[in-house]
Amino acid sequence: MAEAIVSAILERMTAIAINKAVEARSLVQGAEEEVERLETNFKALRLELEDAEEKEYVDERVKLWLDKFRDVSYDMEDVLNEWETAVQQFQTDPSGSASVRKWKVCPFGSCFSSGSQVVRRYNIATKIKEINEKVDEIVKDKVKFELIQREIKQPKRPETTSFDVVSELIGRDAMKEEIISILLCEDKCRNVPTITLVGMGGTGKTALAQLIYKDHRIQTHFSRTIWVCASDPFDQTQIAMAILDYLSPDSLISLRTPKLQSILSKISEKLTREKFLFVFDDVWTDRDQDWEPLKAAFKYGMPGSCILVTTHKDSVARLMESLHVFRLKLLSEEMCWLILSQKAFSGRSQASREILEDIGREIANKCQGLPLAAKTLGGLLQDKQGREEWQNVLNKVIWKSSSAHENFSPLLLSYYDLPSPIRQCLSYFAIFPNSNTIYKDELIQCWMAQGFLNSDDNRRELIGEDYFKYLATRSFFHDFEEDTSGSIISCKMHDMVHKFVQFLTEHRFVTEEVPRNSTLDISSKRVRHLRLVIQSWDSSPLSICRIEKLRSLVVVSDDETSGDETSGDALQDLLSRSKLLRFLELDSLHLRPEQIAGGMKNLIYLRYLSLVSCSGLEELPESVCELINLQSLNLRGCLDLKKLAVGMGKLINLRYLCINECPRLSYYPKGIRHLTSLTRLSGIKMRVDQSDGDEFSIGDLENLDLLSGNLCVELIGDAVNWDEANRAKLHKKIYLKRTDIWICSTNIKKEEVFKALNLPSTWPVELFDYKEWLDFDFARFMRIKVKEKMQEKMNMMKMQYLWWLNYALDLIGPLEPPEVPRVQVIEKNQETR
Repeated sequence: MAEAIVSAILERMTAIAINKAVEARSLVQGAEEEVERLETNFKALRLELEDAEEKEYVDERVKLWLDKFRDVSYDMEDVLNEWETAVQQFQTDPSGSASVRKWKVCPFGSCFSSGSQVVRRYNIATKIKEINEKVDEIVKDKVKFELIQREIKQPKRPETTSFDVVSELIGRDAMKEEIISILLCEDKCRNVPTITLVGMGGTGKTALAQLIYKDHRIQTHFSRTIWVCASDPFDQTQIAMAILDYLSPDSLISLRTPKLQSILSKISEKLTREKFLFVFDDVWTDRDQDWEPLKAAFKYGMPGSCILVTTHKDSVARLMESLHVFRLKLLSEEMCWLILSQKAFSGRSQASREILEDIGREIANKCQGLPLAAKTLGGLLQDKQGREEWQNVLNKVIWKSSSAHENFSPLLLSYYDLPSPIRQCLSYFAIFPNSNTIYKDELIQCWMAQGFLNSDDNRRELIGEDYFKYLATRSFFHDFEEDTSGSIISCKMHDMVHKFVQFLTEHRFVTEEVPRNSTLDISSKRVRHLRLVIQSWDSSPLSICRIEKLRSLVVVSDDETSGDETSGDALQDLLSRSKLLRFLELDSLHLRPEQIAGGMKNLIYLRYLSLVSCSGLEELPESVCELINLQSLNLRGCLDLKKLAVGMGKLINLRYLCINECPRLSYYPKGIRHLTSLTRLSGIKMRVDQSDGDEFSIGDLENLDLLSGNLCVELIGDAVNWDEANRAKLHKKIYLKRTDIWICSTNIKKEEVFKALNLPSTWPVELFDYKEWLDFDFARFMRIKVKEKMQEKMNMMKMQYLWWLNYALDLIGPLEPPEVPRVQVIEKNQETR
């Protein structure tokens, strides 16, 4: 990972020197030699960092040395950000040549532009000198470790493959059949029995539970099968809402106040008519008060209902009063070999297998009986061709790591075999909570925000796609969700792999729960990525020390009172001191536009802004449009949002705009047409009958030639303006894989739109007329959830959306035509479902 940082620094320094020569030199006058010396030092270190990273967990001195180097590299990236932004603002200063003269006479620490431009706070040249002094010390210290120069591995394009949610589980067949037989024979039991799978991470508990859950005998025997991930922290309300959503989505929508007791009452009522199987995966809590309310609701199920639990802890089995406890022991060496060879020899000949089997068995013996380790090492060996490469894997120094890290040795080996740019992409998963559903497109935007996908190529998203597939083929992910075309939408990370990436990134990635009236001190100076879970926003400001160097900040509300407004002072204090942020996510907060406006002015390096599920935000503040480096804007699930900022056209670097699940959003500014860097645009409404100077229309897609993936739009207007439709030039959007067009008027026919857009018959376009749009608007979430095992994908935001959607529809009133009652549409879709 350190090598990837250095490579990115060298590339950016070269780009600044070549592309912005005059302006860049003016910012480091008097320090040109320092810049050259820094570049020389980084080049000298680059080839030895691979060897250093493999030794850091067997030699504590190397780890300390690498940590110092990483800190200095992060500081240098911060200086480059400041340098690039200053050059960009310098080039766009409206004062033109006057600004050039001003730069020549102003000292480096003074301001470089006037008006609303950002004030220069630091001397770039001085910072480079300070960093050089630290790098000189690091270069001197490296001689102690006898590091070897290595060739830098380049990422290769992964082969096309499919990712099964559940594959054959070797070594657990007998246990699977025994559990299924128990589940099928519990019809006479009045109380709901519990079966518990207990085992350490990586032994295959979840995989075994999935095989049982998906078995056709189980699916036909139980009237309801429900899967809920109950990872730490344990959230009773979220779990109860997931269960009720499976049992009766309509009941969940009807709950005006989704409190735990009201949800459990609905669950009890529904269960009286159901013979159910509940699977609670990855349970950590063994506190009786956490489970008691849920257990009370489950006892109302019909005879034959059962609960299946997976956990690391025997105490959970005792708490659940399990009648049957199955302990997953470590696999034998032979079983590990079968798993490893199944992956490693995929597509190889029998002759190749005979040549490599003896070495492969020795490697399998190092899996310590863990199926996940065997599968991961099998993925690593898939790319190794001859005996020499396999022998190199067997001889790796990482096998000699200390006992504190020995459970991670197979994962470390696979990790260090990754090209360095992909390693840092994997490490970023530490910012997400365990068992979280991770959406691929949003993940790739996160990587871009951190500078992991640097490329002169304007198709950085494609590089991100390749990196994601590369990691997927190495078995770092599981539980994939795919769309109808087979493309991956989302995935999860195995809890053992998640612990592994947290182990790799300790002190740099930190998650903190902030209780009421508290002050948080991040004592480690190395913290660069912070996730805050706020239990309650208080009237007194929340104080957090040492956040000035943060690159990522995620603030999540965990306040179940749901109605407390986010403290403006606390939020602005957070943002005003986090000036180096590249990534900012505010999740499920209650905000006013002025609170956002006040905190945005200092975030000049911000590349990704996410306001997922934030309530109270009726307008996007104009100050967001001053974020000149912004590449991604995610407003998914902002249910109160009515209007985007008028100045959206200023965001010339914006590549990703997500406005899905914003039912009240009605104003889309004309300036969106100037966002020529956009690659993803989702959930937008546009006029098809005219083009005026205010609202976005379909013709404004004319210059958005980089749009890729799926484009989903809704057409507004009672007639088709053929000139306006033809101006869109959709047929020239060569990167689009699919376009969904929803017609929001009874006066417009699908055939007319297709002809007006001048689309070839083979073009991947799906048109939906008014009636189809009306049905879809009410039923899409319920249909998708019931059809696609939504219990595994559902999170609190999506559940809250169901409730808020009903509330929003009540505010908006009935959709045209008014004579169609909403209840009839829902009933019809119940039949469809």
